Amino acid sequence: MRLWHLVVFILAMGLVLAIVRDPVGRIALIVFVTALGEVVIGTSAVLALFQTIGSLGEAKGVVAHAEAVATTTLVLVLATAIMSSLLFGGAWLVQAALP
Repeated sequence: MRLWHLVVFILAMGLVLAIVRDPVGRIALIVFVTALGEVVIGTSAVLALFQTIGSLGEAKGVVAHAEAVATTTLVLVLATAIMSSLLFGGAWLVQAALP
């Protein structure tokens, strides 16, 4: 870590701590971080889903097809669970942050 990384990190943390002082800033920060997490996880899930569907098209044999279908199902279930838990966690934090 270089010195300018540390300076930028300290400035960003100072900005976050200044925003968090106000209840509206707390809510806005919670919503922003939750939405950013949803976008990142959703994009990753779609890319993983494209890979699993591609492996379904490249499969040769019954076992390979079953593995591709199982992997696709796993990606869908796991992404849904992670995104739902992140959304409910963000909603819980918003309710907890309200006075």
